[in-house]
Amino acid sequence: FGVGKTTLARKVYSSLKVMRHFHLRAWCSVSQEYDKRRLLLEILTGIHVLTEEIRQMRDEDLQDKLRKLLLKNKYLIVMDDVWGIGAWNDLKNSFPDDANGSRILFTSRLHRVASEIKQESPPLSLSLFSQEESWQLLEKKVFKEECCP
Repeated sequence: FGVGKTTLARKVYSSLKVMRHFHLRAWCSVSQEYDKRRLLLEILTGIHVLTEEIRQMRDEDLQDKLRKLLLKNKYLIVMDDVWGIGAWNDLKNSFPDDANGSRILFTSRLHRVASEIKQESPPLSLSLFSQEESWQLLEKKVFKEECCP
């Protein structure tokens, strides 16, 4: 089981503040066995209407299309459940760096993946709640201001 990496990333991605801050947002689920074409189409779906013409494009043309759509836009791309640096290496040329505050957010269960990917900020490691912290959260959610019986 996980510690909530995807859940936290989804909360950030879906927050009103983030929606207002970034012109374009897209989410892709990478997983252990990824397909470059599927990832490109998933990202393109998040930022653009997919036409049949786009669906029929070669991978290189999809990458070029994505790059052109992202160019000069402040974007957030979430790459969820990254298992290795291969997916990043396959896609990184699709993400222009206009030094305009665009961001790529990765989630991975493997710390080495975070250290292999060039990043501007250090990886954030999540951990499980202790039994006491779990109980306090449950109490707060279930009983709100009341005391637990």
